[in-house]
Amino acid sequence: INCTMYIKINCPLCKSSEKKSIFHNVVWGGNKDEKFLICKKCDIVFIYPFPKNKQINDFYQHHYGSYMKERSKEQEWDDLSKQFKILKKRDIPLRSPFLKKYLKKGNICDVGSSTGFMMEHLKKKGFKVFGVEPSEEHREFSEKKGFKVFKKIDDTNIKFDNVVNYYVLEHVHNPIFFIKNLLGLLKKNGRLILEVPNRNDFLLKQANLKSYKDFILQKMHVMNYSALSLKFLFDKFNIEYKILKGEKYSLDNHMNWLINNKPGKIDFKLSNELKKNYSKMLIDNDLNDYFIVIATKK
Repeated sequence: INCTMYIKINCPLCKSSEKKSIFHNVVWGGNKDEKFLICKKCDIVFIYPFPKNKQINDFYQHHYGSYMKERSKEQEWDDLSKQFKILKKRDIPLRSPFLKKYLKKGNICDVGSSTGFMMEHLKKKGFKVFGVEPSEEHREFSEKKGFKVFKKIDDTNIKFDNVVNYYVLEHVHNPIFFIKNLLGLLKKNGRLILEVPNRNDFLLKQANLKSYKDFILQKMHVMNYSALSLKFLFDKFNIEYKILKGEKYSLDNHMNWLINNKPGKIDFKLSNELKKNYSKMLIDNDLNDYFIVIATKK
């Protein structure tokens, strides 16, 4: 007996009116009536009911910090100075090879600049840096460090040689409009570097782990991308682009999920070589946990 439930709603990415099947019926941070649906046409997974833009904007301006304090306790959301150091130590080593290879000389705008740890790194590399950050507390923290940070993309008319954007796309309710705005910040032949989680990572696709799905499919990730849905989105623009694969969380994290059903690292000593080889295996088998999009404006 086929017990699959379908809901008739237009897809927020491709606008298809075909009925959508339920991808997962639990939303972390949501209520019992919310769920995630999947569109067969463009392969996007999105939250249902879909939030209004005003709701999303209000959340990021006023409630993002308290939401993340509950969700990511290890990132010290009560202490932005500690968070700055934690994110800098975790993310810059992963991003540096791509930045070194693909950034163009000139200025940079970090859209979704958070505490400003990326702006600090890029400034030290000789770039003139700017940020865009809707979260009031994060914007003020960055400004105290001397950075120019705008509240919204359309608050600046500066044109940039580079735009970087990390883990924002999954929060955006109108991705086509958002990418158009990012590209609008660029000079001709400017470079966009963007990171976004991969919906089809190992724990979700291969392990099919319910505890992980219940956690990773969260209320503020309104759109969850696969390689197919990313391609569908970026094919809409007159750009040259490629999608690269990365792995942020390694074997110690996955073992903790599989054994203890929760985030974090298992208390078990693993060699760096083993973790490196494990991450490479995931990437080689399309089970990586994030994508890097490198795009050039024509």
